[in-house]
Amino acid sequence: MEKKRIVILGGGYAGVHAAKKLHKAFKKMQDKVEIILIDRNRHHILMTELHEVAGNRVDEESVKISYERIFAGKMVTVVQDEIESIDFEGQKLKGKRNVYAYDQLIISTGAEATDFRIPGVKDHAFYLWSLEDALRIRTHVEQMVKEASFEPNKEKRAQLLTFVVAGGGFTGVELVGELIEWLPLLCKKYGVDYSEVNLINAEALGSILNMLPEKPRAKAVKYMQKKGVKILLNSLIVNVDADGFTTKDGTVFKTKTLIWTCGIKGSDFCANLPITEGKRGRMQVSAFMQCPDHKNVYLAGDGLWYLEDNNPVPQIVEAAEQTAATAAEGIIHTIYEELGLKTKPVKPFKSNFHGFMVSLGGKYAVSHTGGFSMSGFFAQMIKHLVNMYYQAGVCGINGAWTYFKHEILQIKNKRSLIGGMAAYRVPSYWVVFLRMYLGVMWLIEGIGKIKDGWLTDTTGGKVYWDTAATVWEAGADAVGAASEQVAEVATAAVDGVTQTVAQFAPPLIAQPLALYTWINTTFVAQFPYFFQLMIVLAEVGIGLCFIGGLFTFPAAIVSLGLSIMFLIGAMAGKEILWYMAVSIVMLGGAGRAFGLDYWVMPYLKKVWNKTPLAKKTYLFMDEPEFTKKQMAKRMAKQKDLI
Repeated sequence: MEKKRIVILGGGYAGVHAAKKLHKAFKKMQDKVEIILIDRNRHHILMTELHEVAGNRVDEESVKISYERIFAGKMVTVVQDEIESIDFEGQKLKGKRNVYAYDQLIISTGAEATDFRIPGVKDHAFYLWSLEDALRIRTHVEQMVKEASFEPNKEKRAQLLTFVVAGGGFTGVELVGELIEWLPLLCKKYGVDYSEVNLINAEALGSILNMLPEKPRAKAVKYMQKKGVKILLNSLIVNVDADGFTTKDGTVFKTKTLIWTCGIKGSDFCANLPITEGKRGRMQVSAFMQCPDHKNVYLAGDGLWYLEDNNPVPQIVEAAEQTAATAAEGIIHTIYEELGLKTKPVKPFKSNFHGFMVSLGGKYAVSHTGGFSMSGFFAQMIKHLVNMYYQAGVCGINGAWTYFKHEILQIKNKRSLIGGMAAYRVPSYWVVFLRMYLGVMWLIEGIGKIKDGWLTDTTGGKVYWDTAATVWEAGADAVGAASEQVAEVATAAVDGVTQTVAQFAPPLIAQPLALYTWINTTFVAQFPYFFQLMIVLAEVGIGLCFIGGLFTFPAAIVSLGLSIMFLIGAMAGKEILWYMAVSIVMLGGAGRAFGLDYWVMPYLKKVWNKTPLAKKTYLFMDEPEFTKKQMAKRMAKQKDLI
């Protein structure tokens, strides 16, 4: 039997969500079903974060997630091609590179910016609807400030320093927020007086952020105005040229920077398909996201037209994901029935939107989620948490951690939720001496235990295993009597033999914690010599690792673990806190500075990234890698798609 082929056209929010849902449903039926995602790009682009790139808060890499990262461990085959037309009768997609057959099809090609046929917009304004658009805006804004620094003519200088964002919705306001933070930095860089900058947000309606309740909307307006933004309401732009634009009331604005964020429509690709159109270039679908013209064709995301409670489904991320889920469920139901498997009827689309969050730069936001309105720090924090949750869903903890690094830890110029507190880094060569010193200290501890017979005493009596309270009290009294000495003693009973054991001194804790007592009773007391041996080998091993800069990260984990055990076991003095603190510092890659990790870790990372487990769990580092055999298999699979 030939495999049932599902093709998803477009790798945006809807396409990726549909592909992951389909993988989950069919991952145990790879001999019967195949899933293909076709996109013209190699990356899934986080469209809702493009303003951060345009405003130079983050690098472009922070809004790109390669499809290899998302689907390397999944049954989804990703094909990079640009589809030019669809033969619905022959069930084929015709691309620039190849032709692809399908049994079930999801069209999720998204939307495009619209100029509402206003003269001059397409030729003279900037859009913000792709990564290329964001990079173009970023380059242009900086160029305008740079040119203004050399321009002696007052009127031309004012024109260069006038920046206008048309549109008071999500995209427009968020871009204004980025420019609020970035323009002062640019002015400082090029020696321009920031008071000359004119930042404008022009909106055709009577208010901005109409999707928000009055309270958070008012706070957004207040914040923007406090930062010097001029908000022009009821200012419909009717004409744009190379020198500026004109509003409906006849007012002329001179500017070289007009960024158009006034609305979107369905993609031109969908508009040219021979299927039923709804409105605004969006294609009509049923309550099951099914095309009315073809039962095996579904639409998801911004390009569909469906009325829910007499309102069109909004073009937002949650709507894209939820329509994709409905479309995927329809396909799952159909294929399960065709394969004779038990399945449930598909439920019609029912939206469940949780709210809206709008950032105004990296440090301020307004939101309305779960019926609650917030602003400032907490609203921005929620926005970050939601974005991290999304990225975790797309590519696991790897994605969430990458987002956290880009948005919090690596932000420059104090443009993050916590300012610049995490941005400053100690050069790795400064911690080389600290690393080696910690290694020497652990090595001394290990060698000292070897000299004291820890390897030869097979009774395990060198370690304090007995956890009787009376014994610990006696040990505590001994410590109290000799608190000024460097070494202390404790009484231990192992196999009925009383022993004297060297300790750090004076101990920070008089008696062991319950956790340590449980570990001792459950595990250590059963094999005391084994654990005694492991402690010695661990101390010597991590000492050598730190000195040579080899496997520094795992050595730091072991160092931290041993230190904690000594601490909670009431066997360590205050110096153990130093061991713990330095161990944490070592987690930051200290072994790559004048250490063997400089060569070893990249090699191990490459080997690990090739393993199926790394891909399946998303625990690879950076991008997944592929062996020659894996690459050959991938290439053969793509050839079979033709």
